[in-house]
Amino acid sequence: MTEIFNAILLNSTSAESIIQFGGFAIIVALVYVETGLLLGFVIPGGESLLFTAGILAGSQTLNVPVWVMIPVLVAACLAGDYTGYSIGKKLGKKLYKKEDTWYFKKKFLHKADDFYKRNGKTALIFGRFVPVVRTFNPFISGATKLSVGTFMLFSFISSVLWVGAMVGVSYWLGKQFPEIKNYMGYIIPAVIAVALIPLVRTFIKERKKSITN
Repeated sequence: MTEIFNAILLNSTSAESIIQFGGFAIIVALVYVETGLLLGFVIPGGESLLFTAGILAGSQTLNVPVWVMIPVLVAACLAGDYTGYSIGKKLGKKLYKKEDTWYFKKKFLHKADDFYKRNGKTALIFGRFVPVVRTFNPFISGATKLSVGTFMLFSFISSVLWVGAMVGVSYWLGKQFPEIKNYMGYIIPAVIAVALIPLVRTFIKERKKSITN
């Protein structure tokens, strides 16, 4: 970890190397945990991750072919969804009784639950494009005992549509405006810092509450 931060501070060339060899792995991991670990409202948003990945690949800053990127990200979505589904199936309704913490808010769970009830199985497709709903859809599907085959089918369809749209459009933009790669040494650290702001703010807010109480 120290070597990574030192490389970022040294020069933009080193930063680009980090993006090429480590950046995509980080993006894949974050796409997975968004639904797999029910952390979609405290980690960088999925849309911004995919959009950034496409831009970087299109401008050839991220050395990953788009025909590799899209299937791998779809696989990360599927793995995350299956993990979230398994958690929901195992815990059932227990999470609905869980007390709020700095990383878990029942209001988000209920919001996703309402969306699911209103839209039925189509929520498994359209919910992919709604951040909070996307996080809890797998859990709710498992808790309501939806068959794993049906769930994974809808998960596959929605993942292909979501990843394909986000990465496809941003990749095209990166190809059209490749000069953006000349500024990635400045942009990437800024993007990482901005993406972490919601997590830091939430942590500080909850810490203050616990101290006050």
